[in-house]
Parts: sequence; C-alpha cells; structure tokens
Amino acid sequence: MKVLLLDDAAEFLDRTRTFRSQEPYFTNVMGSTATSVATGLRTYETMSWWVVEDDSGDVCAMMMRTAPHKLVLSPMPLKAIDVAAAAVAAHDPKIPGLSGSKALVESFLTRFIDWSHQELRGVIERSLLVYVLNSLIPPLPGPGTWRAATPSEFNLLITWWKGFADDTGVERHGLEEGLRASLESGRVFLWFDQGQPVCAVAHSVIVDVPSEAVARIGPVYTPATMRRRGYAGQLTAAVSAHLIEQGLGLMLFTDATNATSNGVYTRLGYERVDEIVECAVVPV
Repeated sequence: MKVLLLDDAAEFLDRTRTFRSQEPYFTNVMGSTATSVATGLRTYETMSWWVVEDDSGDVCAMMMRTAPHKLVLSPMPLKAIDVAAAAVAAHDPKIPGLSGSKALVESFLTRFIDWSHQELRGVIERSLLVYVLNSLIPPLPGPGTWRAATPSEFNLLITWWKGFADDTGVERHGLEEGLRASLESGRVFLWFDQGQPVCAVAHSVIVDVPSEAVARIGPVYTPATMRRRGYAGQLTAAVSAHLIEQGLGLMLFTDATNATSNGVYTRLGYERVDEIVECAVVPV
C-alpha cells in the first residue's frame, strides 16, 4: 500500500475517478473542490491532493488539503489509515484539523498524533448530517416565484453568505471568490415574495463520475426576519427539481443540532446517510 501526493487537481480527479464512482456522495466535496481548482474557478494558499493505493495499485482512499482549510478524508479501509496518517504527518504536520466520518476522524487522529510526535488533541467543532435525495416530495405550493440570481445581486448575497457563516460557523476564507464563481456559472437561486428576495439556495459544481453525476445543495439561507414561512423548503424543492431534470443525484449537509432545517429536508425526501465531524487539532 502506498500514498501519492499530487500537486495537480486535474491529475487527482483522473486518478481517483473509479474510486469516486464507487463513493460519489462521500467524495463529493473533494470532487467539487478539485473541479473548481482544475477549471480555474477557485484558488487556495497551498493545495495537497493525496491518493492511497492498495497493493494491486487500485485507489482505496483519497485526501485533500486546501489551505487554510482542514484535511478532508474520504472513506478508507482500516489498513489504509496508518499509512495515510504517516504520510500527512511527514508532509503537513501542522494541519489545523480534520473533516470526515466521525469514527474515521477519531482513528486517523490517533495515528496522526503518534506519527507526528506532537502533544495534540482533537476538538470537535461541528457535527454535520449527510443527506441524499431519494425521491423528491414537493411541498404544498406557497406564495412567491423563483429564478437564477445574477452577478448584479452580489452585494445582497454576500451579506446573506456572511450571515450563513455566522449562523453555522463555516469558515469565511474564499467566501467572496466562491460566491462570484457560483453566480457566474448560474448556481445561485432566489425566491421572491411580492417582488422582494426572501431566500437563496445555491449548489456546488457538478461532479461527474461514471456511476452518477452529483450536485450538492447549499448554502440555503433565509434572513432571520423572513424565517418560518416555508421559503427555504419551497426554493430547495424547486432547485432540486431543476437539477433532477438534468439527471443529477443530489445531496446536502445540515447542522446536526438544527432540528428545523433537518425537518425541512426530511419532508422533501432527503434521507440521512451519515454523520461527519469537523475536528480542530490543537496542542494539549
């Protein structure tokens, strides 16, 4: 078993294509990020693209670090954890944290600490539930209309995106760059009630692998004064139907502690498939 460190996002996508086809939802974040980098939509301070191959040369795991963000882990077999942690400890011993399935993060962190020879501990910052759409259940019609947002609405939306970051605790790095790219590629939508924008829903870059093309819904944001009126459910359903028409599989993340948003997506037909954690790595 060996670990490869790549410096090219396009090569990372190519080498992991078969593996990502086997895990289209649990590798979606890495796939969409690498696609954005490879196509020039996003940039980061530094980037590390990791591929773990088994003894037959087949990819069995992948990892990504786009500084200043945490290391992102794909599903991986137990025997891959040790070699993967050793490789990261040797190349990037100052990682700020890990993101992945809860049990995997715990196991990986234990081995990373051993290999890095540092006095470290993990602090879980957020728990997220992973939902995949089974069959869309449209809500009862509500007041309003929707359309794709335009770049001219950037100032409104960047305020909302910052509000979303405040509400959820997501990192703000690259927020403006990401929003501009989403607007330019038509991936942000607005719901209007009596001509007033009241809710926004975006989706990720589409990640296409042989098994399925997948889009990730989010962010979903309604200003505080407009909440509990059904706008988020109406717009999420509309955007979901729009993407289903393109033959896409859909997924999204929710805050595990937010019962309201979890209820909205469950009622639309999204089914929980996993829990992931974002874990900071800090000195003891």
